[in-house]
Amino acid sequence: MRVSVIFETKAIVPVGSPETWNLPYFNLVILGKTTLSPDALLISLKKIENELGRDLNALRWAPRIIDLDILAWDQQVISYEGLTIPHQELMHRPFLIALMASLESEWRYPVPGFAYSHLSLNEILHCHIKPDNRLIKCLLPFPQMVGIVNVTPDSFSDGGCYFNAKTAIERIQELILQGASVIDIGAQSTRPNAQCTSSAEEWERLEPIFDFLAHEFISRPSKPYISLDSYNSEVIQKALQYYPIDWINDVQGNEDHDFLNLISKTKCKIVINHSLGIPPSKENILPFDVNPIQLIYDWARSKIERFSLYGISKDRIIVDPGIGFGKSMLHSFSLLRDVGCLKKLGCEILVGHSRKSFLNLISTQSSSERDHETIGISYHLCKQGVDYLRVHNIEAHQRSLSALATFEGLYES
Repeated sequence: MRVSVIFETKAIVPVGSPETWNLPYFNLVILGKTTLSPDALLISLKKIENELGRDLNALRWAPRIIDLDILAWDQQVISYEGLTIPHQELMHRPFLIALMASLESEWRYPVPGFAYSHLSLNEILHCHIKPDNRLIKCLLPFPQMVGIVNVTPDSFSDGGCYFNAKTAIERIQELILQGASVIDIGAQSTRPNAQCTSSAEEWERLEPIFDFLAHEFISRPSKPYISLDSYNSEVIQKALQYYPIDWINDVQGNEDHDFLNLISKTKCKIVINHSLGIPPSKENILPFDVNPIQLIYDWARSKIERFSLYGISKDRIIVDPGIGFGKSMLHSFSLLRDVGCLKKLGCEILVGHSRKSFLNLISTQSSSERDHETIGISYHLCKQGVDYLRVHNIEAHQRSLSALATFEGLYES
């Protein structure tokens, strides 16, 4: 029925635990209805944990991929072997009380014999719970954030900032800490009038980064998806051999037989971006007398049909309407307003609108100073059910949108 934001918190581990256990937790609370009994629900949750790879034989405080608990069941007190409701640790976890209160502040603690017995979560938070020093930051459960790493000298907003491998790797680490679920790495600028590099030069920029990922990053217990932002088949093939890429972000929408055959043999997702040419040109844009969202919908549907011939299913396809790629400023605004219509395709939707030139219609700021405008549009995209936001400023998005999500109850069925 409702979903909270995510609280990232410091690890809770016994004194003397291995340093490898000191990893942050990500906590989220769901309010829902079920026809299952409490014990039947618990069995279902354990099955989900097992399917997602939790080691049920691991020590109690060891890091785990997923941990699903029943915190409360209406106003009932339930206690039998293997299940205690409310959860025994609930009142020792201020961050959980805060997350529950954001969904159902009038729920009352039903266990007698405590100072907070029969008080609402609102009253408990105000009178009995101190601020939680375990809280690190607040994050969005969805849409997921795609962090941008441009290993280029000439990208429109941050060209040259991460051009060498050292600064690019530092940027990847920074984006992870800020809450990026996906890191999109590209070495070919797609800004208007950009000079296309050779495949050898593009790979020369990427190779040391993928070398780092392959040797130091891949063994991490928690890591984001890695996306390669490239339309060069030779570069894509090299990268796939080098590192287990999760996404291919193909801004050109390649339909070449060899390319699709290559993708079909992997497990990676493919982002299809609508464009009329790379790099984009002001002269090559959509007709002014068409409905842009209908045109993108029809284009994406034909792509999906083409990909299906190679065994690439909808759950591996991410549709990007290509904001700024062959569109006027008003085309881009129109697409952003109606982008939720693309959900009917049955694929995930990604939007990359961050700092782009269409914002000149409403802003006089330079490209690197357009985060406020970007976040305002991102909030609208959240409400439209967009799955991924490809943005430059992850931290500002997480802070702003998680606050809005909590305040407005954004995640409600």
